[in-house]
Amino acid sequence: MDIDDLERAAARHWQAPETEPLGEWLLRAAAGFTGRANSALGVGDPGVPLPAAVARVEDWYRRRALPPMIVVPGPLQNGAAPASLDHFLAERSWVLRPGPALVMTAAIADIPPAPPDIRPPDIRPPDSLPPDTLPPDTVVQLASQPDAAWLALYRYRGQDLPPIARTLLMSAPWQAFASIRKSGRTVAVGRISVAPQSAPQPQPDEPLGVITAVEVDATCRRQGLGVAITAALVAAAADRGARRILLQVETGNTPARALYARLGFRDSHRYHYRVAPAP
Repeated sequence: MDIDDLERAAARHWQAPETEPLGEWLLRAAAGFTGRANSALGVGDPGVPLPAAVARVEDWYRRRALPPMIVVPGPLQNGAAPASLDHFLAERSWVLRPGPALVMTAAIADIPPAPPDIRPPDIRPPDSLPPDTLPPDTVVQLASQPDAAWLALYRYRGQDLPPIARTLLMSAPWQAFASIRKSGRTVAVGRISVAPQSAPQPQPDEPLGVITAVEVDATCRRQGLGVAITAALVAAAADRGARRILLQVETGNTPARALYARLGFRDSHRYHYRVAPAP
């Protein structure tokens, strides 16, 4: 899959409650919670000249009292020429939003499965990783919805979750929520979702798994919990027929990038957001 196809596929895993197509672009709004759900996905042909498309984006978001924002994916090379959309927006003083990110992908067959003592009963038993990967008194649970403890631990950019967060967390065709508990306390959480890689077809294509909302309690880091929660999420995606997995991580999050690289994930492409100047 090329960059545009991957971005379209990822959009099915985090669907804003309000959307509107603009040619092949997609406008999305969710009361301002998360950039992905409150930005225009500017890939493909908007069906109108670029100046008109950008003007439509500005008007659409301003009518919803949201800052107009467009996500701009691109290749990994730092020296690559900017995309025409990015160049157009930069010339018009659209500013870069902090926190550019990488998309990483992996074949599920290349990711070590979780140890037996942390796998919920509805996930197939593993064939590798020692059972002592996690500290004692540590249990993993997989649920179809996030419970109060899961929601209490997850933080998007350090903020408490607004009510609309649950709508976004439950917006994929299928999702599950993993929690790792130690001595009765939730110390790590993560979300896995599975959806077809392309728009619905008479014959559905191979599903893609996407990992989001991974959080480890600050007091319990460097104990293998990040590896364990990721492995459990990957196993759940495999049970739903996914063979590939995707995740997004900020470029500045060096520990997370190193962890995912150790598990077999490789960089696919970058993306950033451009925000319109104030009127």
